[in-house]
Amino acid sequence: MDVSVIIVNYNTLHVLLPCLDSIMEHTGGISFEIIVVDNGSTDGSAETLSKDERIRFVQAGSNLGFGKANNLGLTLARGEYIFFLNSDTLLGNNAIGIMLGFARQYKGRLGALGCILQDRQGERIHSYGKFPRMRDDFRKYILTPIQKGLHMYHQPATAYPDKWMKVDYVTGADLFVSRKVLDECGAFNPAFFMYYEESEMELRFCRKGYDNVLMDGPAIIHLEGEGGKDGCSSRFLRDNIRQQKSEYIYYKLTEPRIKYYIYRIIHPILRQTVWFNPNISMGDKWKLVKQLFVSIKL
Repeated sequence: MDVSVIIVNYNTLHVLLPCLDSIMEHTGGISFEIIVVDNGSTDGSAETLSKDERIRFVQAGSNLGFGKANNLGLTLARGEYIFFLNSDTLLGNNAIGIMLGFARQYKGRLGALGCILQDRQGERIHSYGKFPRMRDDFRKYILTPIQKGLHMYHQPATAYPDKWMKVDYVTGADLFVSRKVLDECGAFNPAFFMYYEESEMELRFCRKGYDNVLMDGPAIIHLEGEGGKDGCSSRFLRDNIRQQKSEYIYYKLTEPRIKYYIYRIIHPILRQTVWFNPNISMGDKWKLVKQLFVSIKL
């Protein structure tokens, strides 16, 4: 089999079904399977997806998070290549076939492959990034607010390739990688629940001498913000804390230990800029500060 498409679902049936329809409509000329891993959804996903003959449906039993659920799907995958795809995406052409053709013809050692994502309006959106660095926090929490206040801040332009280009990492929304690379370098680290898991995995690819590549050609819409609806009363607070935990895990895994500990001491002080964010309630600000200083272990 050429490609195993792995999709993690958590209460996203409303966007997953159109995603599956788009895969079946546009994918041709290759052999593929679709594996959907459900993280204990309560929106009727199990009842609907268990009857869908287009997919192999796996129930995780609980919310494992993004990486662990993808790893579970990987244990069942039979494809030469694995395509980790978000449930809130829509294929506009034979994206999987195009990526497979590129991967097989690539002159070099290909790690992760992604494409230029679009929103519903056809505008290009976040598709890749630089590997996180501790020093970036100084810019994010100190220099940028100061520069904005002085009207000196300019958002750097995002570069996109005419055909393809090497990048640090491609986003986890559309991550195409060979089974051989995953077997050699490992898949998602189970220490992460959500956020930073694709960056850490693709950093391992790079350290093993593989190229992570962003390409033009596949048409994939990413419906950011239309997926996760889990009824959380304070979604911003939840996501912020999850992201912060994952950032700490990322640095603990990728940086020298002494450098990590110094960063952990300094970082909560940098984060005090949260007090100047008018979009966060005072109650949530106190919870964030408590989480930074008390709840997250070194």
